[in-house]
Amino acid sequence: MHERVWLRLFVPVLSSILAVVAAFLCGALFLWLTGKDPGQAYTILVSRGLGSALGITETLIKMAPLLLVSAGLLIALKASVWNIGIDGQFLIGASLAGILAPRLAGGVPLVGLLLICAGAAFIGGAVWGLAPAVLKVRYGLNEIITTIMMNYVAIYLTSWLVKGPFSDPAVVAPQMPTIPPEFRLPFLPFTRIHIGLLVGLLAVLLIYLMFRYGATGLALTILGRSRKAALHAGLPVNRLVALALLLSAGMAGLAGANDVLGVKGLFQGEWNPMYGLTAFALVFLARLNGLLVIPFAYFFAFLLFGGEVMARTARIPAYFVPLLEGLMLLFFAVSTYLERRYLRGLEP
Repeated sequence: MHERVWLRLFVPVLSSILAVVAAFLCGALFLWLTGKDPGQAYTILVSRGLGSALGITETLIKMAPLLLVSAGLLIALKASVWNIGIDGQFLIGASLAGILAPRLAGGVPLVGLLLICAGAAFIGGAVWGLAPAVLKVRYGLNEIITTIMMNYVAIYLTSWLVKGPFSDPAVVAPQMPTIPPEFRLPFLPFTRIHIGLLVGLLAVLLIYLMFRYGATGLALTILGRSRKAALHAGLPVNRLVALALLLSAGMAGLAGANDVLGVKGLFQGEWNPMYGLTAFALVFLARLNGLLVIPFAYFFAFLLFGGEVMARTARIPAYFVPLLEGLMLLFFAVSTYLERRYLRGLEP
């Protein structure tokens, strides 16, 4: 009996690890077929990402927005709501921070500026998820389609904002005014890592506690497992669906503010880090477990930084890391299928 319990805990973790390993093996085959040395590429990835102080620092910096986006995605996926509009919501939040921060700098204390920008980014992201939420609960339209469509609207809207009414007239390149360094997210003591990392960790932990102990988390979990059960229990299903989508979108907007206030220092035209695919791979491999999201966020942040280094040093294509992420999702689907068949065989 105890052996079966142990296997049910161990097998899902093992299948996630195997999905990652299979993705790296296929990635190595792809590099070899395109004339690259996979051994050299992976050596650079590990040595620069994990074997240097710079790599660890940059990985932790890149981890912050992934944590925030993943925290929101956890809420949506736990309720079986598919928010594919993360990238657009991220840009809306980032652009609002880029608009407000330079105008508030000097007139508002740092804490007030950060809170205003964070609040505006969260609300902006949530507002960007409002139309898909309404279309979902009122008319039954698939949120996958509507959130994807809103991505394109966000890309072109923010492009117009940064090139038009909120552009910096002092420079030629399309960008908003630069935020003074003293009005950006402060660093943790003795590091170059800004406090956005702590905000991301706190967000993930709060979401984990909400689903483990909170009534709202329980209601969202019931909804995610069975809509019929949620209706039978008298839960406000439509409100819960809207809440999950709006909170997820708001967290994506907050992640945008994090990057502008903590890393970029301004909002630039044609800038779109596209954390959406990364967040989906991260959260699924973590099995929608808030605590497991933290180490997986570090792993994917390490991949993002290592991918940039590989592109510069070994001339590995810039799309190689997204390719790996897509392969991880593909192999995760296969491993999950095999895992379920195996665990079903353990049932008495």
